[in-house]
Amino acid sequence: MSYTTLEVTRNKQNTLILVDNETTLPPLFITIYALKNLRRKQLSTQRNIHRSLKFFYVYFFKKHKITFDYAFHEAGYNISKFIYELDGFFNYLLGQQHLNNEKDILGLEFMLSGITKANKVTYGGHIRHVGGFFKYLNYRYMNVSYQNMSPMEAHQISKANKENLAYAINNFNKIKVSQNEPAHRYKSITEMQSIELMNMLIPSTPAFTDVDTGENVDAVINPINPFEDGFQQNRNYLMHRFMYNYGLRVGEVQLLMTDSIGETLPDSRGKTRFVMVVQNLPDDVDDPRKHKPSIKTQHSYREIELTEDDFIMVEIFKNRYRTPLFEEKGIEDHGILFIKGFGKLTPFTYDGIRTIYKNKIDPTFIGYHPYYRTETNKKIDYMVKLNPHVGRHTWAYITLEYIYNEILKENLIMASDYGIRARMNGELDAAVEKLRSLGGWSNTSKVPLMYAKRFIEMVSNLSNKNRTKRADWQAAIPPKPTPKSETESTYNPLEDDGYDEDIPFDLFD
Repeated sequence: MSYTTLEVTRNKQNTLILVDNETTLPPLFITIYALKNLRRKQLSTQRNIHRSLKFFYVYFFKKHKITFDYAFHEAGYNISKFIYELDGFFNYLLGQQHLNNEKDILGLEFMLSGITKANKVTYGGHIRHVGGFFKYLNYRYMNVSYQNMSPMEAHQISKANKENLAYAINNFNKIKVSQNEPAHRYKSITEMQSIELMNMLIPSTPAFTDVDTGENVDAVINPINPFEDGFQQNRNYLMHRFMYNYGLRVGEVQLLMTDSIGETLPDSRGKTRFVMVVQNLPDDVDDPRKHKPSIKTQHSYREIELTEDDFIMVEIFKNRYRTPLFEEKGIEDHGILFIKGFGKLTPFTYDGIRTIYKNKIDPTFIGYHPYYRTETNKKIDYMVKLNPHVGRHTWAYITLEYIYNEILKENLIMASDYGIRARMNGELDAAVEKLRSLGGWSNTSKVPLMYAKRFIEMVSNLSNKNRTKRADWQAAIPPKPTPKSETESTYNPLEDDGYDEDIPFDLFD
């Protein structure tokens, strides 16, 4: 037995439905659960839950030779006995039997090996998704509308099922992981590692003639960039930079369009900003990707200010590499920024981005810096494997440290000059109350807080932009690598951080 997840669109609203490949019909209870409970969630969340339920339905059929829907109906819509299936389902996942096509569950003696942190997180997520499904079934069916019993009896059984389910799921959270695993204490990399990684991905610059001066500029080659042609180098560098330097989720990178990044109109002082808008694709854009990306939450809609250098890099990628591909192939441009560089120039997928990190970026970086992932530091500071989401953790940690140091410096200056301590939250709260009074808003109105949120966003963007500029002071194409046997770490944690207060150069000056 196997299932397929289909995406259904109606009135420009998307939802997912699980379909039995043999009968071509959707399972009844999953469909009810999806339509009543899941349809308000983001598509990516729906897809993850559907995957977990699909694994469970296949497991249940392999074990009992009947479908879960039939068994639940025969049990009188009482979820109690199915809660105990979670243990067997977890063991089934540990044996990775959800990845095979066997008709029966096999005894693999996999419990003799330790449970890794990845096992606990991934398979524990599947357990919680199935637990949420059980919780909904208990809520929907354990009542007098579906049970031939008194309201008190239905309430007591429903309460007992809820408690047993919570206890079972909590037990999975207490599972001990193997002590032989690397000590991934953090899901981010250090600032020094991030700088070295960014330098490895700096695109090579081809030779060109300056149209203004007529001067011939020689090519600048990055000898350790793992990608060959200019299109791949520029595209992958920008995607990496947006995730590792600006904190975009991988799905948000997939949603960027050619007009999502631009220069604002001049303000009252004649200054302009370079802004990246993070939002869902417009309704008139036909996204051909099987797994369509979408904004995670309402708070994910935002504007992020870029440095001028990054804006220039985006323009170079669009005008020198991306647009000519559509013109050469005679294909209508769909407007999505990051695309495959071959075939029909379709938008880049999540699997494509993840594969780049798994097959190219991570192994190449460790090849040049093997001391970051050796047995000697396995329990101390073993570097996580590089992937798209590590970028968001790295950005959050480095940016938070920078903002904190900025605020601390400002407080020290104010304490020295005025003999007071300034805290942004306290000052902002007072300003919001004054604005509330001047604007005539009630004490319960949240409108003034909307202005405060915009102010905080502006301050945060300025801090992130300054932090990005500071990191770029160390941007430089690395020299040609030496043989691995001669490669040693040159990083000395006892040395000064090397940051100067004056920017020594401009990347595009």
